[in-house]
Amino acid sequence: MHVNVSFVSPHYRQEKEDVKHHEYSLVYETKLERDQDGNLIGYNTKLFKINRMEEISTQCSSTKLGKVAFFQCLEKMERVRSFWEERISEPEPGTEDKEGGSLWNANSQRLLEERSSAADDCPAPPAPFDHRIVSAKKGVVNSYYEVNRNEVLGGGRFGQVHKCEEKATGLKLAAKIIKARGAKEKEEVKNEINVMNQLNHTNLIQLYDAFESKNDIVLVMEYVDGGELFDRIIDDNYNLTEMDTILFTKQICQGIQYMHQMYILHLDLKPENILCVNRTAYQIKIIDFGLARRYKPREKLKVNFGTPEFLAPEVVNYDFVSFPTDMWSVGVIAYMLLSGLSPFLGDDDNETLNNILACSWDFENEEFQDVSEEAKDFLSKLLIKEKSWRMSATSALKHPWLSDHKLHCGLHKQVENC
Repeated sequence: MHVNVSFVSPHYRQEKEDVKHHEYSLVYETKLERDQDGNLIGYNTKLFKINRMEEISTQCSSTKLGKVAFFQCLEKMERVRSFWEERISEPEPGTEDKEGGSLWNANSQRLLEERSSAADDCPAPPAPFDHRIVSAKKGVVNSYYEVNRNEVLGGGRFGQVHKCEEKATGLKLAAKIIKARGAKEKEEVKNEINVMNQLNHTNLIQLYDAFESKNDIVLVMEYVDGGELFDRIIDDNYNLTEMDTILFTKQICQGIQYMHQMYILHLDLKPENILCVNRTAYQIKIIDFGLARRYKPREKLKVNFGTPEFLAPEVVNYDFVSFPTDMWSVGVIAYMLLSGLSPFLGDDDNETLNNILACSWDFENEEFQDVSEEAKDFLSKLLIKEKSWRMSATSALKHPWLSDHKLHCGLHKQVENC
């Protein structure tokens, strides 16, 4: 079977002569297996992705266009995959055994299981622009961007985030308007800009532009429209499975692994600071680097900020922080995704902080009744008071809960049988 999908990337709003045509092919190659007598005993199917591009103009970055367009085409690829699974599950003429059943070998079954999770486990799409080094311009954001003040995407202690559009290109972006009147406040925002300038990863939101005025600084960033991960946790109509949690947690760890490789601590990880790329997919991007700090091992870093529920014990104790501090927060988020419960939340902030210091948590709630032992082991290796004993982001990605394909196939089957 050979299926072609053709499209033009919408991210580049160039003149007609600047547009490029992209064609992606999904090729399924089936090899029949026969015994010595020529009888059909099964077949293996392999999936090949062929990326072909015709350049109508050379004025755009073909690499970036190809990457962006590929991920935007995943929905079409998924429909093709579903169609082919339906076709391949039907017995071909001559492949029935004497009892009338279809002949399948272990490899064929494994291939379908792998294919069932391939679209869900694909990386988050890159930003629709190349990574850039940004410095705050003196000027008004409205000179270059149409900021929709009526469409608020989010907000917090800093101010509000609005949807916006670049006037010159029509590129859809997000404008984070931060109140910064004093020199100290402005310096804190510029620290956020400096941090984002060093972060070039698909699971970390990207900075596009920045403007400084008398009363505020505006950060113009990559826009995604899937809402906060927190919304999925509290949505009674959304059935968050363990496999969903694995996909989310894996990407969080990938983003944090990159940050730690760059010697940067996030220090404010929570579901509100994780955005979904769209309303139905499982790709995420980590946001809000306002509290992030560069980690210098020789300069012992202490912080006294953050959201109580997600604070690591060393932050509560005003002790030195390091990479494991972020991993504690990853553990809290994973616990919440698996159960819908906050492991340390008390009736007030003082009780919450005392629960954290006591490292008081368990799996006794009925919400953990059907959770895998691998998931529980994963949490047990993160929610540890002694930070040196916690898994690193790299170790977390190697943990069976995030890496064991056989486990993931079993969890997929559980969902399908529900």
